[in-house]
Amino acid sequence: RPRQEITSGGLGTMGFGMPAALGAQVGCPDQTVVCISGDGSIQMNAQEFATLADNDIPVKTFILNNGYLGMVRQWQELFWDGRYSQVKMGPNPDFVKLAEAYGCTGLRATEKSEVADVIHEALRTEGPVVVDIRVTAEENVFPMVAPGAAARDMVG
Repeated sequence: RPRQEITSGGLGTMGFGMPAALGAQVGCPDQTVVCISGDGSIQMNAQEFATLADNDIPVKTFILNNGYLGMVRQWQELFWDGRYSQVKMGPNPDFVKLAEAYGCTGLRATEKSEVADVIHEALRTEGPVVVDIRVTAEENVFPMVAPGAAARDMVG
């Protein structure tokens, strides 16, 4: 049977990606499960890195780290004329050190040219892996749903 990957996105569902990925991996132990999350989202439940490590649950977590509550900042940029309020994260933890402190493998990509190699390394590494991918502060994610709009009217 072909190998499938299950992806749990934390983007747009703040704080949901990690617990969803953990559950998906436990439910489908023979599959590769990937969590793609923003730095704000992952900080809502980073303690689950301990659960992953303690139970050897091999979720591969990719953190899009821009130092902001990214989706909220994007809304404020696109729909509120760039009037940012309460979206800058302040000092983030070093996610590589945090991952290692919990017993996971920690990796980082700071340049676009490093991303593909780091992704491949994470997928080849046994056990839980956390990858800190640094992105520009005002990097946007599309498609997205505008405030008050229906999903069928996505932007991007």
